[in-house]
Amino acid sequence: MLLASARRILLTDTLISALSEDEVDAIVAHELGHCALHHVRARLLLQSLIFVGIFYAIGLAVYYRLVIFADGNGSWNELTLVPGFFIYWSCAYVYGNILMAMLSRKQERAADLFSWTLIGRSGPFITAMRKLTDLNLIVFDKKAEWRYMHPPTADRIAASERFAKAHDEIIAALEPRVETGSMSN
Repeated sequence: MLLASARRILLTDTLISALSEDEVDAIVAHELGHCALHHVRARLLLQSLIFVGIFYAIGLAVYYRLVIFADGNGSWNELTLVPGFFIYWSCAYVYGNILMAMLSRKQERAADLFSWTLIGRSGPFITAMRKLTDLNLIVFDKKAEWRYMHPPTADRIAASERFAKAHDEIIAALEPRVETGSMSN
């Protein structure tokens, strides 16, 4: 079996009912961008490097007896290493997640650009992002932006508007926002 046959893009009923065909095309093109640009492979590689780095650093701490709560001979056979291991792991994992979030935000911007380029315009992406923001009640806290895996929606919309302007795309009066209470099942 080929690996490519396992790739799927899930379209929810809410997405299909709330967005126009052009907007769904823009979202699917974005997801195709992740596939075409090998983003999953890059994330797996970075995550693997982070895990190897964390275990290497913890291994050095064990070897040089720098592990918190450990009293023994600097060997992995001691149960006294467990609390210190988890403290080191937790701290290092936070920093690893910051690196993952940075890569993810960069990849999201690249997938956005891929989408606009593939469909030849960014207008449907802009209206789709606005509708999805309203449907999901997404609110980005600028102070905590560093931990998000996606760039703020307002920044993504602004970037797509710059793309439209640079490519002489006329974005007519954009479709009104979706009222979340008016949707029916």
